Amino acid sequence: MKKTGWGAYAALTLLAFAAMPAHAEETTELPDLLISAGVEPLPTREVASSFTIVTAEEIETFQYRDLTDALRSVPGLHVATSGPRGGQTSVFTRGANSNQTLVMINGLPINDSASPGGAANLANIPLDNVDRIEVVRGPQSALYGSQAIGGVINIITKTGAGAPVTSLRVEGGTLGTLNTHASTGGSLDGVDYFLSLSREATNGSDATPTRLRDARGEEKDGNEVGSVSGRIGAKLNENLSASAFIQYTKSETDIDDDGSDAGFVQVYQNFDSTYDSNRLIMAGDLSGSFFDNKWRPKLSAGITNQKSFLDDQPDPGGSIYLSDVDYKGKTVTVRFDNAFDIHPQHLLTAGASYTRDEYSSSGIRDLGGFIVTPVSDADTDAFAVYASDHMTFGERFFATVSTRYDMPEDMEDRFTFTIAPGYYHPETDTRLTFSYGTGFKTPSLYQRYGQEINAFFGTITQYTGNPDLKPEKSKAWEVGVEQGFLEGRGLAGVTWFDSEVEDAISIEFDLVGNSSAVNVDKFDAKGIETFIQFKPSPEVTARIDYTLTIFKADPFVTTMTRRPRHLIGFTGSWEPVAGTVLSTNVQWVDIYRDIPRDSFGFFLDPGPYTVVNIAGSHKLTDNVTLTARVNNLLDTRYEPVNGLEAAGIEALAGVVFTF
Repeated sequence: MKKTGWGAYAALTLLAFAAMPAHAEETTELPDLLISAGVEPLPTREVASSFTIVTAEEIETFQYRDLTDALRSVPGLHVATSGPRGGQTSVFTRGANSNQTLVMINGLPINDSASPGGAANLANIPLDNVDRIEVVRGPQSALYGSQAIGGVINIITKTGAGAPVTSLRVEGGTLGTLNTHASTGGSLDGVDYFLSLSREATNGSDATPTRLRDARGEEKDGNEVGSVSGRIGAKLNENLSASAFIQYTKSETDIDDDGSDAGFVQVYQNFDSTYDSNRLIMAGDLSGSFFDNKWRPKLSAGITNQKSFLDDQPDPGGSIYLSDVDYKGKTVTVRFDNAFDIHPQHLLTAGASYTRDEYSSSGIRDLGGFIVTPVSDADTDAFAVYASDHMTFGERFFATVSTRYDMPEDMEDRFTFTIAPGYYHPETDTRLTFSYGTGFKTPSLYQRYGQEINAFFGTITQYTGNPDLKPEKSKAWEVGVEQGFLEGRGLAGVTWFDSEVEDAISIEFDLVGNSSAVNVDKFDAKGIETFIQFKPSPEVTARIDYTLTIFKADPFVTTMTRRPRHLIGFTGSWEPVAGTVLSTNVQWVDIYRDIPRDSFGFFLDPGPYTVVNIAGSHKLTDNVTLTARVNNLLDTRYEPVNGLEAAGIEALAGVVFTF
C-alpha cells in the first residue's frame, strides 16, 4: 500500500482554519425531523437511538455521486467495495454482518432476495434525486422487522414544491468519465412532482492490482449506470392525500471474476467478465387525516424487482472459465399504519404488514471442468403487527417504547422490542440518551431453499439449503451524551455501544464436499462512536468522527472479516466568497482482517489506508454553477476487498444549469 502524506494534509487544513473568522451568530442544529424513527417522523431532539442524516445540501456540497460516497462519511459504518466504482458494495454497521443492515428507499426494502445472504448491493445507487439519507444504528427490528440487527439505511427521494425548477448537469474527467443528469420538480394546484434522469459512465481502472496481473497487462474495468425516477403526490380532499414513486436503474459493471487457464493456473485478470443488474421499484400510498388530525392512517404498498446476470466467456490467452447465470429476486410489501394523538404527551402508532419474497436462479458456470448449476426457485411470506408509544414529559424527558411481533412462514414467531429514553438539559445544552433493543434476521431464501449442483469429472456434490435454520438474533444497548459549546456553534458527543448476535449463519461442508447453511456462529461487537462538529461562522463547517469497534468471534469463521478496529473521518466546507464553496472529506481506515484472494490460508491483514477527496463549486450566475472535484487526491493504492483495487486519483469538472 502507498503511504499517504498525513502531515502535509493536516498542515493545509490547519492553515485553512486559521484563516477563518473567529466569531459568528449562527448555531449548529440538526435537521428538525427523523423520518425513519417509526411510523411517523419524530423531532431529532427526541430520538434516543444513534442516527446520522446526510442532507441534500451535504450531497451537493461534497459532490457525492452515489450512495457509496455518502455512506463513507457516516460513523459506525465500514463500506467495502470490490474494486473500483460499480463493484459489489457491502456495509458493515457496528460490526454486524453485511446482510444485517436493512436498506430502504422511501421506506421500501431493497435488500436483494436473490442474494445468498439477502444483503443489498449498495453500488450504483445514484443520488441526484435524493433529498436525504438517514442511517439509524443499533437493532431496529421492533420498527422494521427482519434484517435490522445492525440498523437501517433509508434513502428518501425529493418531492416537488413551489414553482417548477429544472436542473441539467454535465460532468466529465479522467478515467473516461462522463456523467449527465436532468431533473424537474414543482407543485401546481395541489399536485407536486419530481422527475429525474441520470447516466454515469466511466472507463474506470483495473480492478486487479499490479501484483496479480498476467502478461497481458492492464485493462480498464468500466461501469455504466442509468436511472430514471419519478415521484408524484396529490391532495385528494381535506382528509385524503396520495403519492406514487417509481424508479428504474440499469447498470453494467466490468468485474475481474476469478478464473484459471487450461493448465489450471489461477488467472485474476479476467478481460470480459461482467455483472449486469436491473432494479425496478414501484410504490404508492394513501394517507388520511380524521377527527381533527388526531387519527392519521396510511395504507402503502410497494414492489422491488431485481434481476442480475453474470456473464463471462473464455479469454484468448487467459481464463477458460465460462459463466452464464441469471438471478431474480422480488419483494412485495403491504403496510397499514396508524398514528393516534391520544394525549398531548403520547404519540401512539400501530400497524400491520405483509411481505412476500421470491428468488430464482438458473444457468451454468464452467470453472475449467468444475460445473456449477444453480437451480433455485423459492418464495416465502411473512406477517407482522407492531406498536410504539413516543412519550414526552415536559420539555426535558422523552422516551420511545416499540414492540413488534413477526410471523414468518415455516419458522417460529419472533417478538422484538426497543426501549429508548432520553433527557435534554437546555441550560447547558446537554443531551443524554439510552437505548436497549432486540433484533433478528430470518435466513435468506438461498440459505433455506437454495440449490446448486456441482459436477467435477464425474463426481457430484451439491449445496442444499437448510429449511430448519433458525433466525439470527441479537440484543444490544447504547448510552450516549452530547454537549453543545461555543454558544451553540459547536457540538460534541460520544456513544458507547455493545451488541451480541447468536445463531449467525455460515456455510458448512461435509467430508465429500456437500454443503449447507447452519447456525453456528456467535459474535460480540462493542465500541465507541465519538464526534465533534463546529460552525465558527456561517461560511465554515467542520466535523471529525472516530469509531472504535472491538469484535469478538471464533477466529475460524468468516463473519469477523472487514471490521476495522479504528475509523476516522473528517468533513469540512468553506465558502470564502458568496457563491464559491470548497469542501473536503477524508477517511482513514485501520487494518482489518480479510479473506485472501491470491494465497492459501484463512485470513490476512491488509494495511491501513487514507482516502482524501476535495471538491469546489462556483455560482457563475443565478442559473449557472461550475463544479470541480478530485477523488483520491493522494492517489492512495489500496484494496478495500483483498485482491481488488480501488481507483487511483480522478479529476472531474462540470457545469450545472438551473432554470
